[in-house]
Amino acid sequence: MEDENDVIVGYLVIREIGDDEVQFWDPEAGWNDDPDDGKLYETEEEAERDAETLRADNNDTITVEPVYGDDGEEEEEEEEEEEEEAI
Repeated sequence: MEDENDVIVGYLVIREIGDDEVQFWDPEAGWNDDPDDGKLYETEEEAERDAETLRADNNDTITVEPVYGDDGEEEEEEEEEEEEEAI
């Protein structure tokens, strides 16, 4: 789930294969069950290009989804507060 400190770090191409199961695309290895094995695209446009090509070859639901990461601001603020308290 996204919160105010989350930033988009990349995009994954995802294929729904039924019953809440998904696979992740990597151009070199094909479809994988592990998101860590999917290619993390830098831009949504790049991911959409590959997704369009994959959609042309089959009837599966293929989407591009953002991957969120914490920008670290909250952690930095907490560290600064702890340093101020120590002074």
